[in-house]
Amino acid sequence: MKKDSNDGIQSEWSEYELREGLKSRLLEEEALKRGFEVERLTFDKMIVSINGKHLLFKDMNGPMSSTAINEIVDNKYLARTLIKKTGISTPSSTYLLIHQKEEILDFVHSIGYPVVLKPNNLARGQGVFTHIDSDESLIIHLDKISEVIGSTDERILIEKQFIGEDFRFFVVNNEVLAVTQRARANVTGDGKQTIFELIREKNEKRLQDRDLKHYLIPTDPNKLGRLYREGKTIDSIPEKGEKVIIRDESNIASGGEGIDFTEKVQPEFKKIAVKAVNSIPGFRYAGVDVIAEDITKEPNK
Repeated sequence: MKKDSNDGIQSEWSEYELREGLKSRLLEEEALKRGFEVERLTFDKMIVSINGKHLLFKDMNGPMSSTAINEIVDNKYLARTLIKKTGISTPSSTYLLIHQKEEILDFVHSIGYPVVLKPNNLARGQGVFTHIDSDESLIIHLDKISEVIGSTDERILIEKQFIGEDFRFFVVNNEVLAVTQRARANVTGDGKQTIFELIREKNEKRLQDRDLKHYLIPTDPNKLGRLYREGKTIDSIPEKGEKVIIRDESNIASGGEGIDFTEKVQPEFKKIAVKAVNSIPGFRYAGVDVIAEDITKEPNK
């Protein structure tokens, strides 16, 4: 438990609240660096005063973030629909109820394996299943995603899988301010330690980082699909210098890490990210996720 030390509303924060308040704390730190007044209300809400204007924020969402925009961003199907209208390349996909297995199978057969299953409005990679490469695997993972969602009467996205690296473009007012590779959880072998030991060693370092300490790399084999699919286990000993990708998920919450690509990105990719933001009316700033083999080279179709 921690007590807010600001002069605003004081409250006892649980460990969960502290974890979820990371975005809010980052915003608060940057506001204070710039000499702005900050009044903390709750673990994720604050008032930032700039030149006499009092601006209310929840996490990093301020006065320019409408309820409608937030709902579209959280709704993968709606966001995809708007982005696709601009001509931006998106994977072939459909949007069906989980129990419509025959229709799902027919669609997958029309586009070919591998495919990805995604809940429509969950975040941080929850319920996302990748590298599904057979009818048997598809049926198994439809059951798994229904367990995550808690129903077979919900619609999910079924899409063609594109293999590449995951990058996030931060766009504000038609300008890309930063680009980060969202690297998947990984370890590098030393020729001596097992993957389990390497994960534990890396987690010890993440525990020292305020922003990463809540997002450790798991050691549960059920969460390490990429590792086992590539013929390794947590008891395997990688060769010295060998980089081992552990998970398919690429976000920080899944044990991933960020690598700065701001100065390396090819300008045409920046235009794609800005175009994606502008596909949603009134959208002024956002993180745009792009999957590509190499963003340092000009994109092809």
